[in-house]
Amino acid sequence: MKQLYRLRSWGLIIVIMTFFQLFASAAGYQVLLPGNRATAMGNLGVGLRPDASSIYLNPGAMSLMKNNEVMLGFNLISSNAAFYDSQKENSNYQVASDNPIGTPFHVYVVWGPKESKWKFGLGAYTPFGSGVKWGTEWQGRFLLDEISLQAIYTQATASYAILDNLSIGAGFVAMFGSVNLKRVLDVTSDEPPTTVELDGSADMAYGYNVGIYWAVSDQWQIGASYRSHIDAVLSSGDVSYENVPSSLASLLTPNKFSATLPLPSSANLGLNWTPDENWEVGIEANYIGWSAYKSLDIDFVDENIAIQDTQSPRNYEDSWVFHLGGQYMMDSWQFRAGAYYDISPVQLGYMTPETPDSNRIALTAGIGYTVGDFLQFDLSFLYIASEQREQTTEESQAAGTYPSANNDTYAVEPGTYKLRAYIPGLSISYRF
Repeated sequence: MKQLYRLRSWGLIIVIMTFFQLFASAAGYQVLLPGNRATAMGNLGVGLRPDASSIYLNPGAMSLMKNNEVMLGFNLISSNAAFYDSQKENSNYQVASDNPIGTPFHVYVVWGPKESKWKFGLGAYTPFGSGVKWGTEWQGRFLLDEISLQAIYTQATASYAILDNLSIGAGFVAMFGSVNLKRVLDVTSDEPPTTVELDGSADMAYGYNVGIYWAVSDQWQIGASYRSHIDAVLSSGDVSYENVPSSLASLLTPNKFSATLPLPSSANLGLNWTPDENWEVGIEANYIGWSAYKSLDIDFVDENIAIQDTQSPRNYEDSWVFHLGGQYMMDSWQFRAGAYYDISPVQLGYMTPETPDSNRIALTAGIGYTVGDFLQFDLSFLYIASEQREQTTEESQAAGTYPSANNDTYAVEPGTYKLRAYIPGLSISYRF
């Protein structure tokens, strides 16, 4: 009965929490990669002189583009998280995840009559999509074995130039995605272990993206944008099991679940300085509305003593991201570099193996090359290093996410975590 109680109190909720952590976490090792010019310059772009990636970065800037443009691009995410069991005295237990390579992409098309004040755009991009694999042997295997995820955003956008140097824009966003996840269940010591698999697709969800862009002078540009909160609804996810012991066969049967997951808003402000024809420097701040994620409520279609509807407090805090970047332009070449600092929204006691989240420092670099008047190549490299962060057993028990005398919930693995990610990318643009 104790095993059944543990399964009921912390079982499948971890599976669905894992999905949301990877799906929604801008501070996770899945990073926003809207275009490789912006990525190489510290992942900023709200105040930069516009290109096709403005569809995502700042739709208000689009109508001040000199040309129409098609942009195609992708990135490769190589990442791993490391865990050290710092909660046991004299422990030497360490493990690193073996994550698959993520392949986010972006496609943008911007067009409009040459003399028109209007520009229109269509975009598709994958701001969140990767995977993590800890394996079935590590000590947190009852929380997570592995996950693969893809989330795709599509956006239709219009921008209007109120003045020759002032423009506004708005985009309509549709989001959909899919996830597949496995973890080990703590119900038997037999081999192979009992595992649970979740496979689901989020219903189409909608939001918006608005912005304004002002070229104050030849040297100064300023931009602001706002991306709305979106509720991602999983209305019919599938739950299945493998290697179920006969004593639990009547309880661990195929099931369905539903949940509503808030994706946070983002308010963004950028300032760009172009002192001469060779230099461009920008700074940017993003305010992420993570406080919308207070709790995750899960509804199972078939309930029993092992599987019951649950509520899990997350209590995220609003957070900031600060960017600095620039480029030097020489003939057909552009040389770029930047950095940003991403403050974690996750409070101590709520840090999970899916996103062992801490403040992150990112360094970026890249080059661009222009062929004639029509073709542009942009290469970028992004390195992300999280600050090493320890989450103690006492902090987790105080948050109600780890077993104590008054609580049997097991939702986190106390210990010390750190993360590294290496992300190259390429974008190709055609101007017409």
